[in-house]
Amino acid sequence: MLAPGIRGSAAAGTATTLAVTSGGSATTTVAAGSAITLTAKVTSGAMALTTGQVNFCDASVPYCTDIHSLGTAQLTSAGTAIMRLIPGIGSHSYKVVFSGTIAYSTSSSAASSLAVTFAGPYTSATTFTSSGNPGGYTLTASVVGSPRSATVAPTGVISFLNTTSNNQVVTTATLTPSAQPLSYSMPDPGVYILNPSAMVTGDFNEDGKPDLLLSGIDSNFQSSGFAMALGNGDGTFTHSTVANITENETVMAVGDFNQDGHLDVAALGSSGLTILLGNGDGTFNNNAIVVTPSVPEYALWVAGDFSGDGILDLAYTNIPLPGVTVLLGNGDGTFAAPITGTTAPADGALVTGDFNGDGKLDLALSSPANGTITVLLGQGNGTFVAAAPVSLVNADPIVTGDFNGDGKLDLAAASSDQTLTL
Repeated sequence: MLAPGIRGSAAAGTATTLAVTSGGSATTTVAAGSAITLTAKVTSGAMALTTGQVNFCDASVPYCTDIHSLGTAQLTSAGTAIMRLIPGIGSHSYKVVFSGTIAYSTSSSAASSLAVTFAGPYTSATTFTSSGNPGGYTLTASVVGSPRSATVAPTGVISFLNTTSNNQVVTTATLTPSAQPLSYSMPDPGVYILNPSAMVTGDFNEDGKPDLLLSGIDSNFQSSGFAMALGNGDGTFTHSTVANITENETVMAVGDFNQDGHLDVAALGSSGLTILLGNGDGTFNNNAIVVTPSVPEYALWVAGDFSGDGILDLAYTNIPLPGVTVLLGNGDGTFAAPITGTTAPADGALVTGDFNGDGKLDLALSSPANGTITVLLGQGNGTFVAAAPVSLVNADPIVTGDFNGDGKLDLAAASSDQTLTL
């Protein structure tokens, strides 16, 4: 995410600091595989801010975009925003950027350095196969590092030896990396998810490892539900629990909607929008919040601070009607009355970002039916003004990113016969 500018000319100044800890203590060095906690604090004068969004960034590059954006967290009543992660081996530098609000300007912390040391040596296992016929044999060696998540794939030179001739070297070859896709099958917990219809990722149990949350029909075909797959940090997962809900949710989004520091989930299905409040341990509060009025079942929607008050809001398309509707968050998992009015064809995709660099979140809508992409410029109060649409035949998926590295957010849209970058 790009660091937005000051939201308003009268915005009060702020200062942002970052603390890096591991095991509860400040640190500049950790062993590989250790979890760290990044804690941001934003103040205005002597007052600690308790509302707003903080972006955690790689400080070694000019812009906090794409892979250099580590994530976003809400400031809580404790006056902090927290992110946990397990960094890779090597030298790292982190900073945080306060996004700013209407009342308070954006600010950035100083960079904090962290060294992740190599804790090896690690063991390896080598296997050998041969194929072919006399005069045309093929020898293949495979080397796997252990533990798998400890470091990058093994590198080096393999020697093929003739064990019947005093281990004479037949030939040597350089190891080449092999991309082995990881797969995960949910173990049978008695009830599990079949044919998932939606999936999101987030650190739901706050151990620094990304988890997966799936929605679908349970294995008894009696109800719909959620399945949580808690990440082990090595590309595998441990099944946690299935939480029954009223239906098969088709769209989900992750965010801290009640500003308690725990990730929540907004899930959309045929009965409308439901907010599941996270407990921070991979489970959710049993008292789900049903948002009224009902949101269209097939709406496209995104979360963001569209009103500039530091609280997460929701924007969704009005399929089958054109245009978007905004639900302004109250900061407790509930939302105010919907704001409508902006119309633009939107039957393809919906993304958000600050496309004109004014510090206010905008929206981009694609419409394959109309062959257009339309940017809705945010006014900072939950309303939008449509810019001139761009023509693109069959435009559907669109993504955002700083594709040319100039610190300005771009759009990439794919169609059946071309790709367009704006």
